[in-house]
Amino acid sequence: MTGQTAPILRRHVIALATLGTIHFAAPWPGLQAILHVFLVLGLAPGFPSPLQGMFWAAWAGWVLEGTMRVYPHLGGTALGNMLACLLAVWLLLQWLVHFLLVTACVRVAAGPHAWGLGWVWAMASIPLWATLALRLHPPLHRR
Repeated sequence: MTGQTAPILRRHVIALATLGTIHFAAPWPGLQAILHVFLVLGLAPGFPSPLQGMFWAAWAGWVLEGTMRVYPHLGGTALGNMLACLLAVWLLLQWLVHFLLVTACVRVAAGPHAWGLGWVWAMASIPLWATLALRLHPPLHRR
């Protein structure tokens, strides 16, 4: 493997493992929301191509919709995830992180849940998953 292929492969493996964990964390909606937001805003924007990130974000939305029994499976979460992923990529490229935009991204990425508190769990765990995401894809000036 080349020096560039190993981190990309590792990111795909982490995304696949997170996707599986989202599915198996269905009985615990707080944990499921944290993992979902980590995949959409923590891992997906760091892929070399925004299309790859949008692919993983869409799959996270479909898996989240598939694990909810009371939520209609219409693909709205996947579309919201793709838009949040594109916004996160744009914010990483422009480096204009504003509190309201980040809060809106977390709110959209957490998705609607039957109990409605997934975004609160995701906001409370920002120091955990955001630190891990920053280590996985540092800003351009740190590379």
